[in-house]
Amino acid sequence: MSELEIDKPQVANDADQQQKLLRQIESISAEFKDFVYIISHDLKAPLRAIKALTDWLAADYADKFDDDGKEQLRLLTTRVNRMNNLLEGVLQYSRIGRVTEEPTQINLNQLVQETIETLAPPANIHISIENKLPVITSERTRIQQVFQNLLSNAVRFMNKPQGNIKVGCVEENGFWKFSVSDNGPGIDQQHFERIFKLFQTLQAKDQLETTGVGLTITKKIVETFGGKIWLSSQKDQGTTFFFTLPTTSSAPGENAPSEN
Repeated sequence: MSELEIDKPQVANDADQQQKLLRQIESISAEFKDFVYIISHDLKAPLRAIKALTDWLAADYADKFDDDGKEQLRLLTTRVNRMNNLLEGVLQYSRIGRVTEEPTQINLNQLVQETIETLAPPANIHISIENKLPVITSERTRIQQVFQNLLSNAVRFMNKPQGNIKVGCVEENGFWKFSVSDNGPGIDQQHFERIFKLFQTLQAKDQLETTGVGLTITKKIVETFGGKIWLSSQKDQGTTFFFTLPTTSSAPGENAPSEN
């Protein structure tokens, strides 16, 4: 029996295994699409109805509530808005890598400046670009999400009378290494991994309105485009988030560098 004949059964087994894996992937993909549809329609529709009802109560019956009733109505409105934001965050997360836009050249100096203007930070918080940022080729909406999430977090959690937030970039080993640093409250090292997980927050949601989705989305975007994201922080001394993108392109599937 020839060597070729000996290998035939193994080749057939490998092909069968590949077909089985493809069918499993297709099944998982179909289930995921169904899940997204449920979120988009079956959950958001009744939530919109609840919001409309609370808005109607607030507009037409506000003068009939005592202080406790007004507080309960405020809490109801807050929780409805939070749930809507959570569902929207899940939808955004599901679209990364599945829904794409045409890559284009992006001048990050302009994009970051536009993002700062959109955030409109309070007068006591100053956001600056430390050095000239590169022009990259990528999906503009996704890259803007990364900077917007990191900058908005730095603004939201700032606890100093004078807040300073800086955006910087250096080139290292074929990657752009970006940094977004602040002089805010800092993060304990034990929470470094937790904050990138879906719906995880470091403060009670009733104390500070946040969904715990932004950093999860940011991490997935960066990794989809071949980069890494990590942070350096000390309690009460501020935080710096680092993330990388390939210098050649920011297309999905590029190898990511090690954390430096």
